[in-house]
Formats: sequence, C-alpha cells, structure tokens
Amino acid sequence: MSSVKVECVIKAGALIGEGPLWEESQQTLMFVDIAGQKIHRWRPTTNQSESVETEDFVSFVVPRVSGGYLAGMGRSIVAVEWSTQMMTSLVELDEDKPNNRLNDGKVDPRGRLLAGGCTCPS
Repeated sequence: MSSVKVECVIKAGALIGEGPLWEESQQTLMFVDIAGQKIHRWRPTTNQSESVETEDFVSFVVPRVSGGYLAGMGRSIVAVEWSTQMMTSLVELDEDKPNNRLNDGKVDPRGRLLAGGCTCPS
C-alpha cells in the first residue's frame, strides 16, 4: 500500500474544476472552472491565488509563446491578457451549430493547439 498523501492546496470553490496545467515559467498551477466560468491561477511559493471571470463556459487554458494565454470559451478560442483581464476572440467554431461548445484543449510538442468539442442539450 502506498503512503501517498493527498491534500487540497487551494479552495477555489469550483463547480467543475478541470484542465490542470503547470506553467513552469511562472511557477503557477492553472485550471478552469467550466460551469463557474473562471480561469484560476495558484502560485504555491506564496500560496497566492487569482482568477479571471469569463463570459461563457471555459474549457481549457494554455500559455501563448507571445505571452498571455489562449482559452476555449463557448465556441470561441480567445486570447487572454491576465494583467488586464482583457479577452479577445480569435476564432469562433461551429457557428452553424449553436449547441456545440469547446470541451478540452492542450498544446502538442510542436506547439499546436488541439481542441475538441461537444454538443450540449438545448
């Protein structure tokens, strides 16, 4: 039997917390609260946590090489500038399918964003 100890390190109160991402350059753990419509960031060295509210279900967050982040919100991929909390829509997917939304996304070793979607009941 393993002696691994599991403990909660941040009490974010997430409704549906998913997509943990360790951002090495910033030494932060990021994750999204899909239904709570928030992107969270936690710095373990200071125990500081921050969040940005989004305008729709948020399904993933990944860092951009140019700075800031990309996030999947609803049917859109948006650029997120953390310091200003500014979000800019870059592309909207499945415009002809209003019940679809992005569900998950990650960056592959070549730096390409791979994202998947789902259909939500109306």
